[in-house]
Amino acid sequence: MRIKIPVQMDANIRPSNIEAFQVNPFDPTKFTDTEVKQAQGVIDCTKIIHTCLKSYFDGQVHMYKPISSQLRILFCDTHRKKDHSLINRIHPNIKLLAFRELKFENKGGPIGIATAPYVITQYADGLVDAKLDIGSPYKYLTLFEWRNQIVELQPPLTLNDIVRLVADQDGGAHLDDNECEKLTIIRGHNPTKVGSNILFIVALAHYAIDLANQLVPAWIKNEKISV
Repeated sequence: MRIKIPVQMDANIRPSNIEAFQVNPFDPTKFTDTEVKQAQGVIDCTKIIHTCLKSYFDGQVHMYKPISSQLRILFCDTHRKKDHSLINRIHPNIKLLAFRELKFENKGGPIGIATAPYVITQYADGLVDAKLDIGSPYKYLTLFEWRNQIVELQPPLTLNDIVRLVADQDGGAHLDDNECEKLTIIRGHNPTKVGSNILFIVALAHYAIDLANQLVPAWIKNEKISV
C-alpha cells in the first residue's frame, strides 16, 4: 500500500456531474470511414497512454516520453498554423475543460509563489503523481485556447510548449543532442525531484484517459469501432 505525502493541497478534480468536454451533437453511426479510422486512432492512442502510465506507476519513470508523443498526436499536432490534432479532426468544434489559471503571488518579501495548474502527490515509496487542477468556476475552451493555457511563468510556457518540448526534443519522438534552455529549466520547476517536464505530461495523461472514457462509449455505437 502506498502512503500519500501531499505536496500541494486542495486540488479541484473534475466532479462527476461536469463533463470533461463539450461537442456539437453527432451521430457516430453516420461516421465516414475516415472518421471511423480517426476514432480508432484516438482509442489506440489512449490505450498506449494507459499502458505507459501503468508502467510509470510501476517505477519506470522514462515512460512519460512515449506518453508525450501520443498527447502530441491527440491535442498538439499543428504545422504552419494548420491543426492536424486527431481529436480536432473528429470533433472540430470540441471544447475542453480549462485548468486553474496560473497566478503569481507575492505577499511581501523577496519570495513569491507561483501556483501550478496541476496538483502533485508524492508517495513514501518515491512515486510522484500529478493531475490537472481544474479551474472554478468551470469553463470550456476551444482546443486552440486550451493548449495555449500558461503552465509555467518563468520562462512563459504553454501546455502546447511543454508537450512539444518533451515529444520533439526530450525523447518522446525525437531527441535533441543539445538541450534547449527551456527544457533544462522545467526539469526542476516543482517541490519534488521529478521535473515539470515529466509531471505535467503525467497530469495530461490522466485527462486524456478521462476524456476518452466519456467519448468512446458514444463512438462505439458505430459497430466498426472497437475497443
